[in-house]
Amino acid sequence: MYLFTKECTNRPDAGLFSALFIAVIPAIIARGSAGSYDNEAVAIFALVNTFYLWIKACNTGSILWSVACTLSYFYMVASWGGYSFIINIIPVFVLGTIFINRFTLKIYVAYSVFYTLGTILAMLITFVNFQVMRSAEHLASHFTFVAINLFVLGTYIKNGLEEA
Repeated sequence: MYLFTKECTNRPDAGLFSALFIAVIPAIIARGSAGSYDNEAVAIFALVNTFYLWIKACNTGSILWSVACTLSYFYMVASWGGYSFIINIIPVFVLGTIFINRFTLKIYVAYSVFYTLGTILAMLITFVNFQVMRSAEHLASHFTFVAINLFVLGTYIKNGLEEA
């Protein structure tokens, strides 16, 4: 949690406070490894780690961080069915950056790698399989992938016409 908040705010003190707060929340303690061992004990780490790596990938635009984020997402898919939360929140984040005019090529690279590799890896899990393509849970990710590609293509054409 420290790394996630520090990456979001670029302030180490905010990271320390968020780590302190998450460490004393009874609901997290009960569902985490201090409580009883369940899928949620593994999933909480995977969830926070995936979001941390996602923000890191967006801030750097690095394919390496995007792949790391995707592997963390794959770990989440393999461990708990709540992975659908991640595959809906990240596309909402990306669409939000388009609507508030903060979309960059760094986010484009991060999402393109995350979407393609994440979709392929999720299909490797037996209980998920081809639901990735058929279920409504994944519709936001598919729509966002098409939308950002159309947005980038439109921006490229617009910039090309302005230069000519």
